[in-house]
Amino acid sequence: MGVPGKDMADAKVKAWESAPPSPSPSTPSAEALSITGRPHLSWTQVSSYQQCPRAFAFKYVERAEADFIPSSLLFGSAMHEAFAKVHECDMEGLPCPSSAELAGKVSNLLNSSLLPVKYSKGESSETLHALGQRMVDAFLASPEARPEGQVVCVEDRTSGVIDPQIPPIEGKVDFVRLTKDGLVLRDYKTSRSRWNPDKVEESAPQLRLYATLLDRELDGWRRITAMEFVTVTKAVKPVVTTHAVAMRQESVQACIDQIGQVWDGIRKGVFPTRPGWPCRTCPYASRCPAAINPAGATDEP
Repeated sequence: MGVPGKDMADAKVKAWESAPPSPSPSTPSAEALSITGRPHLSWTQVSSYQQCPRAFAFKYVERAEADFIPSSLLFGSAMHEAFAKVHECDMEGLPCPSSAELAGKVSNLLNSSLLPVKYSKGESSETLHALGQRMVDAFLASPEARPEGQVVCVEDRTSGVIDPQIPPIEGKVDFVRLTKDGLVLRDYKTSRSRWNPDKVEESAPQLRLYATLLDRELDGWRRITAMEFVTVTKAVKPVVTTHAVAMRQESVQACIDQIGQVWDGIRKGVFPTRPGWPCRTCPYASRCPAAINPAGATDEP
C-alpha cells in the first residue's frame, strides 16, 4: 500500500474527474449557483438557514456586507487552525509545533480580521489570547494531539450528491486517520462547557453525513469505521474530551430530509425572520427590523 494521504488524494481525484465539468442549466446545482453563487450547499449554509432564514438571505443570497465578525466565530476558526497544524506536522514527519508557536498562530489569526470584532460580555482581545494559550496547552498535553494511526488528511473537503433533487453537499473534514480497523473521522468543537450525550447526539448528524460523503467519494478505497468529536472547553482549565459517535443510517436519512426542506425554502425564496438569541451576534442585525436583543439572552445557546 502507498502513502495513505496520497492514496486518498488519488481516489478523490478519480471521483472528481468522473464528475460532470459544469452543471446543466436545469439541475439543482445550477439553481443553487444562480441563487447563492455556489453550485452546492454546505453544512454551514444549512445550519444558517435553520437558525434564521433571513440572516441566510443577507449573507448568501444578497451577499450583504457584514457589520462585524462575532468573536466566537473568529476564535473557533483560530483554534481549528492550531489543531490542524499539529496534525499537518505529524503527516509531514515534522516536529510537533511548540505551545508558543501554536499560541502565536492563534493570536495572529485573532488579529487578522478585516471587520470589527464583536466580543461577548466579559471578553476582550487580551482574554481571548490568554484563553487560546490555555486551550493549546491542554490540547498538546492530551493524547488527542497524537492519536493512534496514520494521518490521512487534515482540513480537507468532501462533497457529493445525497439526493438528485438537492444540490451537491460540500463539507470540510477536520481530520481523518487510518488505523488497523479502517478510517477514523474526527471533528473538533470548542465549547463553553462539557458536552453531555444529548449534545453529542444533537451534533452527530453532521459527522454521519460527512462519513457518508467520504465513503461514496472514496468508492471502496477505505471506509469510515469510526467517528468522533473532540471537544475543548473554553475554561480557566480547558478539558479535552473525545466523544464516540455511532453510525445510524436513519439519522443520515433524517438529515438528508432536513436538508431537502432547507433547499426547498431557499429555492422558493422563503426567508422569514426568526428573532431570538442569535440576533445578539448576527452581523446583519442592523439591516433587519425584526432583530431583537432579548433581556437575559446569552451569546450562545
